[in-house]
Amino acid sequence: MDIELQYEKLLRYCLMKTKNRELAEDIVQETYLRFWQSHSYKETGKELAYLYTMARNLCIDEFRKNKPQTLEEYEEIPADDKSEPEHYIMQMDIENALENLPEDLREIIMLRYTNDMSVMDIAKITNLSRFAVHRRIKEGLALLKKYMKEGDV
Repeated sequence: MDIELQYEKLLRYCLMKTKNRELAEDIVQETYLRFWQSHSYKETGKELAYLYTMARNLCIDEFRKNKPQTLEEYEEIPADDKSEPEHYIMQMDIENALENLPEDLREIIMLRYTNDMSVMDIAKITNLSRFAVHRRIKEGLALLKKYMKEGDV
């Protein structure tokens, strides 16, 4: 797997965590810098999980600094180039429903469906078992379905 191709997905992940585009870009740059300079990583075929774990830890470190985050700076990376108004309305509804999910469920759903990560990779990143990841995906999807059905987003 070419980790350089993961830049946009990693940026989207950091945007979801920080809600600040500049901060997310800085974290992704720092993640790649640390990854390339790291002497602790051994070639085990798990570089994607290692990369996301570093990004996740850097996001957590930013929250620990207690810097104020502004939602005005949040800018979503479009998933595709569809330009129909219905597509944007549906995308906004989904984003609103995702915002209503608990943070841990939102993170797992975003990794699985937005960034197309395997359950095994998500388990490594979040330090959960595969079975716990499957349960949380199922729980998160059920909540999303409920929020979308109720229009409670």
